[in-house]
Amino acid sequence: MAKLNIETYKKRRFNLKFLFALFLLLMLPVIFSGCAKKQIHINQVKHIVKVSAIKTKYKIINKYLNSPGNVYSLNSSVISAHIMGYVVYDPFHSGDFVHKGELILKISAPAIGSKYFAAKANYLNAKTTFERMKKLYKENSISKQSFDNANMSYRVAKANLNEALSYLNYKNIYSPLTGEITQKNVSEGNLVSPGQMLLTIQNVNSIIFKTNVNVNYYKTLLKNTNVNLKINSIDKKIKGKIITVVKSANPYSHTVLVRIKILNASSENILPGMYGVAYFKIGQTKAIIIPASAIFRKLGISGVYIADKHGKIMFQPVKKGPVYDNKYIIILNGLQPGLTVITSEINKLEGGDYVSPIF
Repeated sequence: MAKLNIETYKKRRFNLKFLFALFLLLMLPVIFSGCAKKQIHINQVKHIVKVSAIKTKYKIINKYLNSPGNVYSLNSSVISAHIMGYVVYDPFHSGDFVHKGELILKISAPAIGSKYFAAKANYLNAKTTFERMKKLYKENSISKQSFDNANMSYRVAKANLNEALSYLNYKNIYSPLTGEITQKNVSEGNLVSPGQMLLTIQNVNSIIFKTNVNVNYYKTLLKNTNVNLKINSIDKKIKGKIITVVKSANPYSHTVLVRIKILNASSENILPGMYGVAYFKIGQTKAIIIPASAIFRKLGISGVYIADKHGKIMFQPVKKGPVYDNKYIIILNGLQPGLTVITSEINKLEGGDYVSPIF
């Protein structure tokens, strides 16, 4: 009986060992699976990227009105011909610098010279006759009518001489101001006629910027107010000052003309005719602004990377506004206050990565 109990005990012990071994065998996949997940988590932690970031918030910024316009010379002169003749002296070309009073063109007009000498001879003859008649009139040797006729002939001859002399002076053309020849339509040997435009001279050191501004902002455009200007040709922002706001609105475009003096124009290499944009300060507004370096394009859409509280990032599309203070972008839509926006290492990140933001 005792022998039977011992065998039964051995069988039961064997069965327990077998069941325990079977349990361990069944639990191995679960154990290894847990280790793998732990390993994956460890690997993710190892690839966290340190990045710079900002917290979005509203900021009070200046509000500007953009108005396109052009650069004009404050002093310019269009020179036209007053007589018909051939150009016989033409030492200057477009782009040359000339001084006020300098001879820039000479026109040969023999007919003008002939008229002058004829008018001068007639004047001298009328003057001599008038002096003789004046003496005779004092002696009561001639009638008052004869004296008046001689006086009238003398005055007419003098007027004709002055007219001929003025036309004679038109043969030599002198620069009316100091500046640069910006346009020239004739050259030596050309035949010119009265009214024909010959050349244009502009003072390139005294220039202004003209723009037409919506009449709704008329009251905010005050004389002597500083204005920021961007001249596209030199891709540079410069300073200006309002010198005139024309007090008359264009009935078709509903705009007013604003003239802006460009400060330090000569040192900025700005020339008349250049296109640009004027930025008028018209108040303040609140907006979310972020560094321009935070914005990139993905599949043709502008956006930023934002991180959640665990450091996981995602792509957030945004609608960009104008540039602010040269290095920031005003965000019109897509962001709200309190978000973490990544501002560095953008090219090294992908959606779903983990980061460690540094503010």
